[in-house]
Amino acid sequence: MSCLTDGELNMLNGNFLCGVVEGFYGRPWTTEQRKELFKRMNKLGMNTYLYAPKDDYKHRAYWRDLYSVEEADHLTTLIESAKENNITFVYALSPGLDITFSNSKEITCLKRKLEQISTFGCTAFSLLFDDIETEMSGADKEIFQSFAHAQVSVTNEVYQHLAQPTFLFCPTEYCATRAVPDVQNSEYLNTIGSKLLPGIDILWTGPKVISKRISIQSVEEISTVLCRPPVIWDNYHANDYDQRRLFLGPYDGRTPELIPYLHGVLLNPNCEYEANFIPLHTVAQWSKSNIDGVKKDIVISDSSVTSDIKLETEVDCSSDEDISSKLSESYQPRSALIVAINDWLTELYTKKVAAWVQPLAGPPESTQTVVNTCMTVNTCMTVTSTTNTCVPVSGITPLSAAANGIPQLSDSGGSYMQPTMNPVYSFGDCKPEVEPMDTIPTIGTATVTSTAAPVSSSIELELKPIDTDAENIDVEIKEAKCDEQTDSDTDTVMQIDSTEEIADKKDVEDKLSFEDMALLVDLFYLPFEHGRTAVKLLNDFHWLKTNARCLRSAKSKKTAASEEVTEWQSRAKTFEEQVNMVNVMADRLVKIPNRALVYDFYPYVWDIRGVLGLLSSFVKWLGSSKNHREAFMGGEQEPWVFRGGLTAEFQRMLPIDGAHDLFFNRPPDRPTCKTYTIRPFLPADEAAVYEVCRKTCDDGCDGTDVFPDQPDLIGDQLVGGFVTTSPEFCFVVEDDSGLCGYILAALDAKVYHKKLELGWTAAMCQKYPKPDVMENLSPAQEIIASFHNRTPLIPDSLHKRFPSIVKIDILPNRIEDNGIPKRMLACTLSALKANGSHGAFCEISVGDRHMLDLYTSLGFLCVPKEDMLCEDTVVLGRNI
Repeated sequence: MSCLTDGELNMLNGNFLCGVVEGFYGRPWTTEQRKELFKRMNKLGMNTYLYAPKDDYKHRAYWRDLYSVEEADHLTTLIESAKENNITFVYALSPGLDITFSNSKEITCLKRKLEQISTFGCTAFSLLFDDIETEMSGADKEIFQSFAHAQVSVTNEVYQHLAQPTFLFCPTEYCATRAVPDVQNSEYLNTIGSKLLPGIDILWTGPKVISKRISIQSVEEISTVLCRPPVIWDNYHANDYDQRRLFLGPYDGRTPELIPYLHGVLLNPNCEYEANFIPLHTVAQWSKSNIDGVKKDIVISDSSVTSDIKLETEVDCSSDEDISSKLSESYQPRSALIVAINDWLTELYTKKVAAWVQPLAGPPESTQTVVNTCMTVNTCMTVTSTTNTCVPVSGITPLSAAANGIPQLSDSGGSYMQPTMNPVYSFGDCKPEVEPMDTIPTIGTATVTSTAAPVSSSIELELKPIDTDAENIDVEIKEAKCDEQTDSDTDTVMQIDSTEEIADKKDVEDKLSFEDMALLVDLFYLPFEHGRTAVKLLNDFHWLKTNARCLRSAKSKKTAASEEVTEWQSRAKTFEEQVNMVNVMADRLVKIPNRALVYDFYPYVWDIRGVLGLLSSFVKWLGSSKNHREAFMGGEQEPWVFRGGLTAEFQRMLPIDGAHDLFFNRPPDRPTCKTYTIRPFLPADEAAVYEVCRKTCDDGCDGTDVFPDQPDLIGDQLVGGFVTTSPEFCFVVEDDSGLCGYILAALDAKVYHKKLELGWTAAMCQKYPKPDVMENLSPAQEIIASFHNRTPLIPDSLHKRFPSIVKIDILPNRIEDNGIPKRMLACTLSALKANGSHGAFCEISVGDRHMLDLYTSLGFLCVPKEDMLCEDTVVLGRNI
């Protein structure tokens, strides 16, 4: 079969296809979302929608089954809605899993299925043969020369049976990395190109499954092999392979010069429908940027035909460089992003109900399922399953605590939590291009206070002022009681006007601005690139962590602040302001009336906000700590070369390689603006820490009534020693009402116990005289007696494995976010690891079920019995 010219192909297949593929894993789009999508696509000038959702099992696994009456009505409604908006609805079927190509009954089933779809009003179809086994059945081998011949035979027959409609075909080798041995020499692709009927378009993802760039050269190569220009199935914004990444950045890596070399681009976008406004908006802008379809190679040709073209275009383009310059200027990703954000702002304040008002999906506590991407039920590439499961090492010593369901910790060293982490190349062309889906990284969270800070756009282009006037919102004005009203009517009107002005000002403050949305996009930019604000955050934290040694030097010499110290403090303040910008944006986002967008974005924003809060807490600790060791602050490895999303890169910048389980947190079931601040302990916090201790000492319940005459007694026993002898490793958590929890730690438990014995315990013995009678003691007397009894020594075996000691308590009625304890522990373990610790343990009473549950949920496991300090306590430890 001879290859067609571009003109002949356009006569057969119509104009350039630009649209959307719904073919991802995860929560499917609803019917209403699809209908809204068609309206949006029509407004943007897009023309094609490819239907291949994984929730429709009759699309692939049960492809032979016809649709029921109810299902038929559903599809008919969608097809009619697409037509009303001038969108071509392409129905895709994936029979490749189990079809016998040589079986006439199978072909009849395939025809019958697509005939049924045609009765719904569908006039465009697609057969997808991606992600299937390439070994043919014995019956097929007897009939067909190769797998490609089998696919071509069936596709051509179906295409002709349907009277040659708009038709798309997805090959098994659908990108350059899957071509065997390569694109040019692939027997499969050459057979497809030469044998497939010319009116059938062929889908192609580019050099890779998720291609960072698609060049003209690569498209020309595949076009030659396929004997037609391909339709790009573009996975650039697909996120179903990574459960904590969104891609909000502009369409990029594809020059507009590609357009005349292609027959279309179909974008496979984010699973979250509301996250796709910018990707769709910018790909639509891109598709119109070279509307004349002028090829550079045609213009520079010396043929007589192209000479005429030269004459027609020489006014605008006098050289090859002029054409490239003009085309590159016609679509600039950052400029397109600005246009898209401005249009998006109006969508934010359109009232919309969330499609799925239910507990928000989040990563599992201990394992994460690999979710494959892109084309059909199986991934477009082989993905190595990476789990983050807490698996104790073999050889566990049975303990009495095991009977109570306490996880056991083995005697072997090393971390029991070592997930695989692979790099992503955030920026810089010198890095090798990798598929951004080689692993499923962990999720991290923490939170910080939301303090407003000056904010500027990360998009460095001239912008028109954005209208930030708040929409009319009803304001409640309390009417003064008649018997209390003393002012005149005029004064009353002025009072009401003043109240309205305050309310309007508050509305403006709470409304998302262009800068807020630009920041959001920067945090969730593109699969191979972070936004500018995100890169700045990465660089700033890396610099602060690496250069914190100057603080230690200044404190040890007790000299005036040097230029290095001043610079560190200034950059720490800037970093804190940047984190606060994120908090302000997150709080504003939660309040918008578009609840569908809120529910789609909240888990991701909650996640990044949390880990930034954790980093902010760590920076505060660096600024207040009296010591830390350079061994963990050397910065030998650039922190942004890791893959897995911005959140994962931030997590890996903390020195807790063996504690990634602390980043597995689920967001609250409902979006909330409640903020928690994790910060280093201050001397002024001592009374509040004692109060939290008293209100949680009775197996997590209030123990105030147990010590009515001595309210500080339990605090003196459990927390006083920490805040007195080891305040540099103590942290507290606050909400809007004040302190609601703490985590206290000592770097070296043996040193800590020695300090207690020499100082704190001696002071307590003077404060609380020993009871005269040591029998039938009250709870208060038992605590007092403990001060006068010698504390058991910490066993060397325990200290060797877990040199540090920690204690955590929170007020359960004040903490709505179940991830707060993990974030507190992650911050504390980071401080301990930065000073050389490799493990921490805690002591709890055998009968304290609440604390057993809390510590085991934080990854602590029961240590061997010989390491117990005394019989009535349980010791749990974990590696860092």
